[in-house]
This record gives sequence, structure tokens and C-alpha cells, in this order.
Amino acid sequence: MKTSSQEIQKAQDQGEAGFTLIEVMVVVAIIGILVAVAVPQYQDYIARTRVVEGMNLSSSAKLAVTEAFASRGTVPMDEATHGSFSFTPTRSVKLIEITPSGAIAIDYQISVAPEGKNTLHLVPTNEPDANSPKPIDLSMPEGATWAGGWSCRSTQTNLIPQLLPSECRISK
Repeated sequence: MKTSSQEIQKAQDQGEAGFTLIEVMVVVAIIGILVAVAVPQYQDYIARTRVVEGMNLSSSAKLAVTEAFASRGTVPMDEATHGSFSFTPTRSVKLIEITPSGAIAIDYQISVAPEGKNTLHLVPTNEPDANSPKPIDLSMPEGATWAGGWSCRSTQTNLIPQLLPSECRISK
């Protein structure tokens, strides 16, 4: 019996091995560093997806402007599209508005971007792929030659640059 109790004591001594306080602190520090880097990146990623959501929601406004232009020509687009486009705010997008020139202003909630830096403009243009496209005012006679192109590269956009999709960034 003596040997069996010695074996039990020996097994208990070996089973109590664990992490030291220093090892635990190192693991906690590494996790803290990873979280400090990952959380801001994740928040930017979520905000960028919300910006794309606003661009997707604006497709019905673009359709309304295109149809109004095709049927009525150069007229103030906010009046010409009245009744053919409506928008209900979402958790990400506060307002989508058609301006008289035919541009579409997308205002995001403050959960996406701070107030005053939360508007993206989609402008009608004949050169949608240009780095700095010339917007066309669809309410003026010079807008009569619009081919139906849209660009999110507008000088009126005040959205934080890192939230803009790459196709909307104006390179210098």
C-alpha cells in the first residue's frame, strides 16, 4: 500500500504543472496588441460596406433621373422625378436626394461618418471613367447631350476619403 500512495502523490505533483504569471501576462499582452490593430480595421471595413449600401440604394434614383431625362429632356430633375423616387432612411443611409442638376446626394448616418463629412455625390457625366469627370447639369440646355453615364468622383463629395470605394477616389 505504501507504494500506491507514493505513486498517487507523485502523479498529483506532476499534474499541478501550469502557466506562470509571466506567461499569462505575455499572452494577454499579445491579445491586446492584436485587438488594438484589428478593431479599427474592422470598423473601417464595416463603414466602407455601409457606403456601398448607399450607392446600391441610389440605383432607383439614378433610374428615375435617367427616365425623366429620356422622357422630358433638360428640366430641373428634382421636380421631374418627384413622385417617381422615394427613399426611406436605413441604419446606414440618412437621405438620398436628387438635386435640380440631376446629381444624387447620399447622406450617411453619423454611425458611418461624422456630420459634415458624410455626403457622397453621384453626378451625371459623359466621361464616367475619367479621373476628374466633368459633371453635366441636366436642367440646362448643355445637358441635352448626356449619354447616361454616372460617376461618384465628384468635387462636391465630402465623405472621408478612406471610406470611399476605390472607384470613387480622385487621384492627384
